[in-house]
Amino acid sequence: MNRMRHTMQKRKNGFTLVEMLITVSIFAIAFIAIGAIVIGFSSAQSNASESQRLLNEGNFLLEAIAREIRMSAIDYSCGLDLATTHDYICLRSSDTGSIHIRFRQVTSPSTLEICSDSDSLPCTDTADWTVLNPDFLRINNVAFYTFPTENPLAFDAHPDQIYQPVTLILMEIETGGGKRLQQFQLQTTVSSRIYNF
Repeated sequence: MNRMRHTMQKRKNGFTLVEMLITVSIFAIAFIAIGAIVIGFSSAQSNASESQRLLNEGNFLLEAIAREIRMSAIDYSCGLDLATTHDYICLRSSDTGSIHIRFRQVTSPSTLEICSDSDSLPCTDTADWTVLNPDFLRINNVAFYTFPTENPLAFDAHPDQIYQPVTLILMEIETGGGKRLQQFQLQTTVSSRIYNF
């Protein structure tokens, strides 16, 4: 009985060093685990936000090009071989003359550019080309595939070969780097509402 009372007296004085170390260790492990979960969630949310931003910008850019093609006619007299040239497209508009869209890889980073042609200022390399893509969005490739590759409304076209021109646009975009690299491949098909001028 005396011994039991002695043990009870010892317990009332406080925790032992071993008990304190075990308690502190358990809380430290719990805080580390919770911190890792919060950091992981925050990183995943940031990546998802960046990915959505890239996708939104890419779709906006793709739709801007598609709108130009939809509201214009494919300019078959531009001097391009549509069967082999896929980084440049010429359009004819009823109100603004010619519109040229090109994917330019000679600059760093690569750019997607547009130019409105006029008699006083033709679209040459020294003309004022407007860059369409924002700085944070890198474009790896843009390709225009137009069918048919020759003017379907030319005077010597066979009646069986008259088609409304259709253009397939392919675009590869990315942003970030390393583990935060985000990449998308986008595509759309658009037909010109205007056949020819």
